[in-house]
Amino acid sequence: MILTITGPSGVGKTTLMHNLLQSLPNAKTVESVTTRAPRPTDEPGEYRYVSEEEFAASAKRCEFLWEAHPHGKSYATTKKAIDDALASDTVFISPLVVGAVGILTEYAKVQGKEGAVRSFYIWTDDIEELRRRFHTRADMTEAEIEQRLEECRSWNVEAKGSGLSFIYLQATHTPEEILAHALTLLTDLPK
Repeated sequence: MILTITGPSGVGKTTLMHNLLQSLPNAKTVESVTTRAPRPTDEPGEYRYVSEEEFAASAKRCEFLWEAHPHGKSYATTKKAIDDALASDTVFISPLVVGAVGILTEYAKVQGKEGAVRSFYIWTDDIEELRRRFHTRADMTEAEIEQRLEECRSWNVEAKGSGLSFIYLQATHTPEEILAHALTLLTDLPK
């Protein structure tokens, strides 16, 4: 089973992923490939960090099931990582953009694993709360904050119009409330 977590910057995707990994026995992350630098909040095995050249070479060899390029960085997940996760009894967790969730959902369906993907979308329309969260990040300029806020609005519109069966979680709840809500919706997961 693959649990995806989607939502714009600042809504708590990483926090929910960390909390689910701690709460679900044997849960793991799906390894993705990225050109961005490692962050202290990255989970072990969550990313393989590569250069732009290495990323382009893997893309040229059609190794990726999808690619995304938010905020000037490249992210992708290999077909092999997805095939391994779909074939496993382990719960895998992956933060994804809306388009990648659609590709994964369709891919799983073609593989006969339609029920093996569940997708959370963490949303908020409280722009001031997101602005407050972004101001706590020391590495963001005011222009970057405004760009991320606009992206938040477009992500929400894209998710709602995607036709995907997202399980919506409210970002303005506490991390503990978001986790509790998510876990109540996952009572049938493999042990």
